[in-house]
Amino acid sequence: MEIEFNNLDNSFRNLSCDHNYVPSAIENIESLNVFGIGLLSFGTILSTLTLYFAMDAFHNIFYQKETRSYKTNSIMILSVYPIASVCSLTALGMPRTQLLSEAVTQIFLTIALYRLYLLLVYIGRKKVTKTPSLILRVGPCCCWPCLPFPNLEMTDANLSWLRLLVLQLPIIQGMIYCISLFMSIEEPTLATQYGIYLQPFTVISIFLGIYGLTVTMKSLQEVAPEAKLHRKTTVSQMVLLFSKLQAFIVKSLPQTGLFPCNPPITPQIYANVTYNALMLIEMLLLCYAARYVYYVDLEREEETTAVEATDRSKDKSMEQANSTNNNEANRQPSALTA
Repeated sequence: MEIEFNNLDNSFRNLSCDHNYVPSAIENIESLNVFGIGLLSFGTILSTLTLYFAMDAFHNIFYQKETRSYKTNSIMILSVYPIASVCSLTALGMPRTQLLSEAVTQIFLTIALYRLYLLLVYIGRKKVTKTPSLILRVGPCCCWPCLPFPNLEMTDANLSWLRLLVLQLPIIQGMIYCISLFMSIEEPTLATQYGIYLQPFTVISIFLGIYGLTVTMKSLQEVAPEAKLHRKTTVSQMVLLFSKLQAFIVKSLPQTGLFPCNPPITPQIYANVTYNALMLIEMLLLCYAARYVYYVDLEREEETTAVEATDRSKDKSMEQANSTNNNEANRQPSALTA
């Protein structure tokens, strides 16, 4: 009788766990208790530090001796870290904003990747002396050795195709997340049930965008090695890796039975909490690394600019002196002739 009673009790517990239920912010905090309050406090500290590092990088970029285009693109690229951190913190405290937070993060991230493409092309064109060739055998297409890769140069026509490959990323990803949000508004379970049919478009779009960025970076890396193009690309692509691949792995863990079900906290909510906590830590580390990549010593830059200005003035004065000497030399024969 005791065994039958335990089996009935376990089946009752399994039935009482509604895996599609998403608790409110108050239910979430009350269920997580002290752990939830501590996690939110720690997440707030991480988001504040991420914002501080980003603002410090913005300040440094603003005073660099660069064009307005460079500064705008760099600030847009670096802004993705505090935005992703704040979105993860919001979803951590309010579970019902999870999909919206992910949508905002992905839309800003894809826009930042397109800005990164513009930045790479700008730096490369400023440093290039001759038209470089396009390195097409890069990931993810480098794994297909039988693919015929033509020998192309980085002309305006070829750059326009690369630009389209990267530009489709924010357009396609934005449309997919808008569709998911519309389905979630109609019925919260629709986004989960029918979202799998949108995954092929998501994966193909990401592969094409990353391929266009990687081709641009590899082709211009040798032209401007001091510009840290590889590091600039890596710190941005890591955000996509953590927000997409990591999300897929963590959100698949509830199917393994790793997370418990403590109504109203379901295994999926535990997975979301884990994912958002990891994102807070990772955005802080990536923002610190990106700040180092985009950082320029302003004092040394001013000294270099002053030295270059002095050298230019010396060269100009020497040219004027040489031209004066040449004019005097030309006048002397005419005077002898007279």
